[in-house]
Amino acid sequence: MKLTLQELAERAELSPAFISQAERGKATPSIVSLVNLARALETDIHYFLTPPPAASLVHRGDDPVYLELNSPVTYARIDSDIRNQQMNALLMEIPAGISLPVVHREVGEDFFYVLEGTVDTTIGEKEFTLGAGDSVHINTQLDHSIVNSGKTTARLIWVGTPPILPSS
Repeated sequence: MKLTLQELAERAELSPAFISQAERGKATPSIVSLVNLARALETDIHYFLTPPPAASLVHRGDDPVYLELNSPVTYARIDSDIRNQQMNALLMEIPAGISLPVVHREVGEDFFYVLEGTVDTTIGEKEFTLGAGDSVHINTQLDHSIVNSGKTTARLIWVGTPPILPSS
């Protein structure tokens, strides 16, 4: 609705600080606060309380949702668009010889599970070779990278926090 935080707060008779905290999951609004927010946003309280339809939570293997990136790596979303999403999940296909850039984020975790192929991962100064069935769980404050030094495409599942992809 192109409202500023201040305008929404005035309409909902709530403080801008409280709305900001609720948006970031740092505060839990009461039912009365939700009613006021719904009224201010010209909707009803069900907007905040109704869970997404179950069918929207399922991704079928024969209908992948690919990210459109200019990259030799193929990324398919395997997470769902849920409220207050805390993670993202991707199916990655990394062609032979491709290196992913070094990752470092101040907050979060990355989890990789190798479905097929072999990849080398560097975590800080240590290097590990991962094959099918292997996984690695990393605090993102540690620099880490992955390279497919094998001869075939590697398929991995990545799960990461906090979410870095926009809602679908």
